Amino acid sequence: MTILAHRDYRQVETHEAEVAVIGTGAGGAVVGTELAEAGRDVLFVEEGGYHPTSSFNPYLTESLPRLFRDAGGTIIMGRPPIPYAEGRCVGGGTVVNGGMTWRPPEQVLMQWARLTGQPDLGPKAMEPVFDRVEQRIHAKPQHPSSIGEDSRLLERGARRLGWRYEPNRRAQDRCVGSNQCLTGCPTGAKQSTLVSYLPRALSRGARCLTEVRANRLWIENGRCVGVLGSGINPRTREEDVEVRVRAKAVVVACGAIQTPFLLLRHRLGRPSRQLGKNFLCHPNTKVLAIYPHDIYAWQGVSQGGQIREFRDEGILMAENAVPPGTAAAQIPFLGDEALELMKRYNAMAMTGVLVEDSHAGSVSRCLGAPLAKYSITPYDHERFLRGVRYLATLHFEMGAEKVILPFSNFHVANDVDDLAEIERTQRSRSTIELFTVHMMGTCRMGSDPRDSVVNMSGELWDLPGCYVADASLFPTAVGVNPQVTIMAMATLVAQRLRLPN
Repeated sequence: MTILAHRDYRQVETHEAEVAVIGTGAGGAVVGTELAEAGRDVLFVEEGGYHPTSSFNPYLTESLPRLFRDAGGTIIMGRPPIPYAEGRCVGGGTVVNGGMTWRPPEQVLMQWARLTGQPDLGPKAMEPVFDRVEQRIHAKPQHPSSIGEDSRLLERGARRLGWRYEPNRRAQDRCVGSNQCLTGCPTGAKQSTLVSYLPRALSRGARCLTEVRANRLWIENGRCVGVLGSGINPRTREEDVEVRVRAKAVVVACGAIQTPFLLLRHRLGRPSRQLGKNFLCHPNTKVLAIYPHDIYAWQGVSQGGQIREFRDEGILMAENAVPPGTAAAQIPFLGDEALELMKRYNAMAMTGVLVEDSHAGSVSRCLGAPLAKYSITPYDHERFLRGVRYLATLHFEMGAEKVILPFSNFHVANDVDDLAEIERTQRSRSTIELFTVHMMGTCRMGSDPRDSVVNMSGELWDLPGCYVADASLFPTAVGVNPQVTIMAMATLVAQRLRLPN
């Protein structure tokens, strides 16, 4: 097993491989592993560090800067601004996400097949691909012993109101419900690519360069032949070593913001001018309830299921317990008021509303950094207000003392009658607080260079030898947690990638 870090690099490092893969998350790890198992010489390039399972702990002051880009606090500009988080470590976002393994709805895959003119993206054709991915990450329902009281409370509330509640299928093997998904699973039960795919690749001879930022593509005679990057000193975060990787093909799998950021440096995507466009992000908001009794939401898996009653309206609801530091940052109070509320942490039920995108934003380059722009529409706003009312109603039905709302001008509902104030006070889209971790769609796959960035093999129309294998490929939003869909698309790219003679 070969994993190199900054301390291993000379002043100028040059490596060679058949395939260089930038990124080790749900896209990069899968495409690289599939290629390594097919006998290809694969070299991963990862900006973050390698952190084994034994190093994970629940302390945010350590975990956020180690595992997340910008310590998990980057902003999508728009109305309202939307904070987002990206994993930056070996394993990428799969190390710090909830591990949900929902397949995309059949109508989404049917739409993709129709938009691309390719029936092999349809539900029947994709089923064996999803089967393969799910087998490798042990996708299955949670054992009842790992389900926490917050999940059970939400399920009981949904049943009482006649709403459809579905238990999650998650990438996990013998999960004990430690509820540390967001800071790295300390038991290795969550099947991130760190513990599922990457060991397979490394056992087949793949190598991994960690703490290397890919700054440019290496292009010769109109073909991508490698990656030009810099080693990053983990103490100073400064780039102080030149790292070059020469390869017959390069797969960019940096996520739907960092992938177009890298490609735009070379003014690619010219045939359609769609590179960086069609940015989708599944915005979501929070609803926090305080109960008269302890719930201990930190005991049990972070999300046991989802309310899918309103899925056809593009609204999903779920519980999502977070550490005290994250919860404290989400409440709209300061000083003694915040302290008194946080003393009730054991009695908190933390829940959220996800709304499927109805339009797209964009990603561009600005002053050497990616600039993501996205604003919710009035239609999105109305669905958020509806989802917040639904969840707040459920909490009051289940006996909550009060509900903390995600509005800058309306913080607390003390009973169900207070919810009527939502419609009166929430006229502006700027007063709702949103967040996201599901970025998609900026390098759309298609069969026509006039309306897509990459072809059906994932290769850029205007740069042979350069492939994309992450959520950037999605023609539209998937409406569910995208991890399994990313992995399935990366599997297709690996199967279709062709090397020059």
